Amino acid sequence: MGYKVLKFEPNQLSKTPKENILWIGQMEDIDANNKRDLKNLKEVCTHDHRFTLQQWEERFNVYDYKIVKNYDHDFAMEYLLEDGDFIVAIIQLFACDVESSYYKLEVPQDDILPILSVLSLPKTASMFPTKLLTKIENALEKLEFTDNQKNIGIMKQVELLKSVAEHCQTYEVDVKWDIVDIS
Repeated sequence: MGYKVLKFEPNQLSKTPKENILWIGQMEDIDANNKRDLKNLKEVCTHDHRFTLQQWEERFNVYDYKIVKNYDHDFAMEYLLEDGDFIVAIIQLFACDVESSYYKLEVPQDDILPILSVLSLPKTASMFPTKLLTKIENALEKLEFTDNQKNIGIMKQVELLKSVAEHCQTYEVDVKWDIVDIS
């Protein structure tokens, strides 16, 4: 026997090809402070620079170190820069894409109708994040003025939905929702 949840998530029409995703770097410098040639790479990793995988690999290939891909996942990678038998630096790359993070909200069955009601939303649709954020602000105002203990849980769900909408706004995608069966 299953139950129903109201699921809010980014409305992605197509999956972003891996070669088009931007990646942010993080460098664990084992010996980078003593290696002048790595200071440039360390600076790129400490600031929020985002590059495609190809651009990152081009940056690595400038150096005379052996580049070893130590870990490869859809949304995280790790490269080792080796000088002979020694690891000079470890560079971790993290995907910066709407699908690389888990920005979804699943509202429990008992809270579906109150959430839809307070937000004035249909059972299933998608909406531009700015419009949804306006509805969320209005709903939070309404809920603050009522003195019902059940509203605390609803307010927390609406606040979580706000973070999903803000995430979607950052990546310029709509927020979609639907009632789904969980088995």
